[in-house]
Amino acid sequence: MKSLLALFLLSLSVFATTHDAKVLESLNSGGYTYIKVKEAEKRYWIAMTERKVKVGEQIKYNEQGWMQNFHSKTLNRTFDKILFASDASVAPVKQKKVQKSDVMDSKYLQAGTITISELFAHREKYAGKSVRIRGVVTKSSMQIMKHNWVHLQDGSRFRGADDLVFTTVSATPKVGDVVVAEGQVTLDKDFGYGYFYSVIVEKTSFSK
Repeated sequence: MKSLLALFLLSLSVFATTHDAKVLESLNSGGYTYIKVKEAEKRYWIAMTERKVKVGEQIKYNEQGWMQNFHSKTLNRTFDKILFASDASVAPVKQKKVQKSDVMDSKYLQAGTITISELFAHREKYAGKSVRIRGVVTKSSMQIMKHNWVHLQDGSRFRGADDLVFTTVSATPKVGDVVVAEGQVTLDKDFGYGYFYSVIVEKTSFSK
């Protein structure tokens, strides 16, 4: 059987079509793996050299050729139609991103300040207004588009947002400094070049 299959596969075109399908059923026999797959709305059988596949996996493979009324002696089964395939690979399973729960409080909160989570949660309320936020500097970039850029975190988080960017033309604190940042809130700010912020604080001054 193997010699006949080898001759059959060698006689096929080298321009193989690639398929992407889900494994519904798998049988190993005689050095081959027979797999029932679902591709879009189609269900059919494929055969390839023996390998391990699991029901539910998404696999990719190249089409070698179709055979009608193919009989497998080792399985003692005749397939009305079966696709011989090669170069099979299992598509990586996409991991569902788990969003962390909201944290509305902050150990850095003081009288007259708000948390980063409060600002993101009620962004419309603070649009165009001056706010004071106390936290730790996590990143500082100098003289980008004529501004200095400071990232602040305070341990709070709203819908995954836990980092707030402040721009200033004044001197900036160092990474690791705990500061109070005071500036004007701007929403949906697009500086171009990929610099877009749903919430940003501008014209910022810093104090300890």
